[in-house]
Amino acid sequence: MLNHSFRIGFNLWVKEWSGALLSGFSTYGLLLLAQPPRHVPEAAYFFLLPALVWFSRKPDLKKVALTFLVCGWFYHIALVGWMRHVTFGGMLMASFLMSLYQLPWFLVARTWLPVAIGFSFPRRVLLILGLSSCWVMIEWMRCQFTLGFPWCPLSVTQWERPAILQTVPILGAWGVSFFLIVFNLCLASYLHHLLVRRREKEGFSLSSFCPDFYFGLLVFILMVLPFFENRRKAVSNEAQRVLKVGVCQPYLRDKWKENRVLEHKETLVRQTKFLSLLNPDLIVWPEASTPYAVNLDRQWVENLAKDANCTLLIGAVVKEGDFSYNTISEVSPDSGLNPERYDKQVLVPFGEYVPYPFRWIPGLSKMVGPVGNFTSGDHPHIFQIRAKDRKGAVRVGPLICYEDIFPFLSRDIVSQEVDFLFVSTNDAWFEREGCAEQHAAHSILRALELGRPFLRCGNAGWSGWIDARGIVREVLENEEGSIYFEGAGLFELLLPERNRTLYVRYGDYFLVACLSLFSLSYLIKRKRIDLSEEYG
Repeated sequence: MLNHSFRIGFNLWVKEWSGALLSGFSTYGLLLLAQPPRHVPEAAYFFLLPALVWFSRKPDLKKVALTFLVCGWFYHIALVGWMRHVTFGGMLMASFLMSLYQLPWFLVARTWLPVAIGFSFPRRVLLILGLSSCWVMIEWMRCQFTLGFPWCPLSVTQWERPAILQTVPILGAWGVSFFLIVFNLCLASYLHHLLVRRREKEGFSLSSFCPDFYFGLLVFILMVLPFFENRRKAVSNEAQRVLKVGVCQPYLRDKWKENRVLEHKETLVRQTKFLSLLNPDLIVWPEASTPYAVNLDRQWVENLAKDANCTLLIGAVVKEGDFSYNTISEVSPDSGLNPERYDKQVLVPFGEYVPYPFRWIPGLSKMVGPVGNFTSGDHPHIFQIRAKDRKGAVRVGPLICYEDIFPFLSRDIVSQEVDFLFVSTNDAWFEREGCAEQHAAHSILRALELGRPFLRCGNAGWSGWIDARGIVREVLENEEGSIYFEGAGLFELLLPERNRTLYVRYGDYFLVACLSLFSLSYLIKRKRIDLSEEYG
């Protein structure tokens, strides 16, 4: 009797929740396939279809909220599960917070979709644009506040498809996310037309014609047109300046342990001396490479720069009294360690510091890394590197760790007329589970937004450079094609003229347009509901 009751209860639960869970997990499963390091970016063009089909059946809002909160949490755990190598609790908290951010979009879509189905084409398009704008505004909100973590927005899925990214210098990366949601919604409307609306117009000569689908195709064409235009305008390599940069990828493990200090120094010295034989203009190291605070242990790096006869830009910790800084520091063969440096401005919450008000919780400071709480910098610093075979300095804009995922920070730096941006990072914390590729994908978007090349130096990979059109030019790989190894290489960066993109000039103006579209769409939807209530 008990087993029979259990079977009945289980069958009722399956009947109640199977559609919801299938919708949620299918939607987020397709989105996960589209994200790096997986190579199925086309899944981002239709990942919303399972959710939208379910929403057309008008499920209960509470069920929608619970479904996409749980499924979103599983998705983000799969996306950033590599964080568990540093802190399992932090990974769970970060993934839950990210799913909370995304949840409101699904609630809005569930509310709007049944209403939009009955709209005329112009009004349907307006609601499509409004829902797409809502997605963009949520992505922007993930950049804000103390716990802001805009990791892997929808636009990142297209990092290996430069043809679809060429509106980024105009609209920012937001434009790509906006387009992908528009295309998803137009595709869903076309599906609804084939299954429902066409039957209602049976006998009408144009019953198969769905303007929503062609609107989606039109937006797609507008997205790819700049790619072909830019190919015609591309500047030849001979017209660009060239900077030879040696990149050290030392793959330092457990670098804060006393018994590894000598080994790590020897690795950095060996790679730097090898690169010096190739006569580079600059040699770079990844984030926090020096075993001790570089200003308290400076002699060996100064001697190394002198022996290599080359300027070094190194990721290093600096300690001044009770304060520690995560920096990029310059070491010159002539003047040694330069006191002017770049201090990381956006620190990792609970990784490099405990934010207010959490710092008052007893014992929480133990979550922070072995160096202790860092102090953030408050302004960018531009390095000027003089190439060996020409007059004039090359201006380098530095970024540390995950700072390149924040569009506003890169834009502030490039406004100071830099020639390229240098990202010094340490993704070795996270093993070989996709963090390095996901991180590099953000630099491609920033390169396009700013119209500047990006040089990346990772402790364990991804090390390479990306040109101003968002195309990966060179990546440090071993014989097996892996980015995860100890090695060094020389890159020849092509530096274009310092032209300012529309995004650099005007910033996030596209967000203002999105806010306007969303507000207008809400008013149209609200008016339709008021009219339906008035006339029954």
